[in-house]
Amino acid sequence: MPYAELNSLYHHVFYNVDDMEPVKMVLGILLILNPTLTESEARNSRIVTSYQMDKFFLWELGETEACLSQLASIIECTASRIDILHASLSDFLLDVSRSNQFYLCRESVLGDCVAYGLHHLCKRVLDRSGVSFIPFAASVFKG
Repeated sequence: MPYAELNSLYHHVFYNVDDMEPVKMVLGILLILNPTLTESEARNSRIVTSYQMDKFFLWELGETEACLSQLASIIECTASRIDILHASLSDFLLDVSRSNQFYLCRESVLGDCVAYGLHHLCKRVLDRSGVSFIPFAASVFKG
């Protein structure tokens, strides 16, 4: 297997992450959603900073940086940008036979992004109409 050592390295790095779910959410945006945007969409819609990630996922400011802090050897997260330092990381995470439980399923990531997008859209519509979003969100977005 030509990638055995690299796979072993990535597995070691990810096994040491305390909470992998938010990390997978961030990596899904960076590796799956952002590349699907056209150049004109990307100028306004690409999510590339920790602030943008926090806002998109409805997290407290700083949560993106916190969840990526254990991955400093492969991801650089600054206030102005999140950069994946190794091009091979996307190949690893997008290949289920190599990444196993760390695999990023394109359909799942895009489905989650649609759900968050609808959440933001509903909030914007309800805010404009004067309807309280909190009870609506509690009934629609459980979990």
